[in-house]
Amino acid sequence: MSPAAGTPYLDRPRLLALGGVMLGTASAWVALAALHEGAPGADVGWITALCGVAAGSAVWGSVAIWTLMSVAMMLPTAAPAIDIYVRLSGRLEARRAAHVAGFAGGYVAAWAGFAALAGIAESALGADLAQVAGTLPAGIPGGAVLVLAGLYQLTPLKQACLTLCRNPLAFFMAHWREGIGGAARMGLHHGLICIGCCWALMVLMFVAGAMNLAWMAALGLAMLLEKAAPGAARAGRLAGVAMALAGVALMISGYELA
Repeated sequence: MSPAAGTPYLDRPRLLALGGVMLGTASAWVALAALHEGAPGADVGWITALCGVAAGSAVWGSVAIWTLMSVAMMLPTAAPAIDIYVRLSGRLEARRAAHVAGFAGGYVAAWAGFAALAGIAESALGADLAQVAGTLPAGIPGGAVLVLAGLYQLTPLKQACLTLCRNPLAFFMAHWREGIGGAARMGLHHGLICIGCCWALMVLMFVAGAMNLAWMAALGLAMLLEKAAPGAARAGRLAGVAMALAGVALMISGYELA
């Protein structure tokens, strides 16, 4: 018997897409937890190889860790946009899954590009983020990062990107493209907008440390709520002011200790 309109059967593509987001997010978190210093399974072969440790490449290891961080923290925030795309692509029938995968893949690719830049920047510091995290918060550099992140929360660019992230339907209406390639380009475009919204908050991981799972979870939740919760835009601006003030305090403290 074929399902009638409005039955739960018709929600299956949306459930599958949500399951894909959850699976991708969970996989990134499992890999990061396994890589965490002292965590059970830290020597899992495929994860070690993934991060380039076996090849002795600090740069590629940093890039891989930042990529996992980006997927773990940012893919859940794309769930509303992916869900809307699933609904808008209902007419595609058999090729629907490929289109949705293209959109999600484009989004992840945008954040992979950000991860590459962040990983290279981390390697250029001459220390891994776990070491940097031990020195930045107590001094001027850590305060500067907080001030940068806080002030960016107040900029028009941040607010414009956040508006599109909070209203993905408006994004699709303005930037719709046909075909699987078009879906991938839309995903890439939406990912770039998301980077414009959240890059400064992600940079706070230079202060917290890349392998600080608690900070990852806290910042990921904050960015998810900023995009989805009512009134979160104003709360984000208030948080920006608080971060900037905290950063100034850290910079003054670091100057006095110098």
